[in-house]
Amino acid sequence: MPFDLNKLKSNPMGSLSEAADLVANVGMEKTQEVLAEINLLLQLLQTAGYGVASLDFELSLPPKVTIKLKTSPAVKEEKLSAILRDHPDKKVVTTIVASLIQANRLRGSVTVETLELGEVEIVLTTSPNIKLQWKDKQDQRAAAAA
Repeated sequence: MPFDLNKLKSNPMGSLSEAADLVANVGMEKTQEVLAEINLLLQLLQTAGYGVASLDFELSLPPKVTIKLKTSPAVKEEKLSAILRDHPDKKVVTTIVASLIQANRLRGSVTVETLELGEVEIVLTTSPNIKLQWKDKQDQRAAAAA
């Protein structure tokens, strides 16, 4: 149902309420679309060798999604490239997977002996970003053992 500006002149409060309802409905539809792609993305990343440490979903316009992934040597660029090839119509999936391919190429860039790549944090907002976190090897092993 489109918003009618003529109604705003005759009944401003009612029209504003309609506009708010319209925005809320659009927001819920967008949220459901994003969640469907996030579910697919998480399944695909698990098959590629990532572990999913957490998923945070912030209800806003646009919704904000934060995913923390555990990395492992099992993650291969070929598996990620196959996801890109098999899901070209999924914008969220292809954007994140393409970024993860670049991130994986940076894995060995930090060469401090006591650090290893601990997790990858993906933040999906209007402009998605990926953060790589190298952590102390001993601290990570102690946390994994606990």
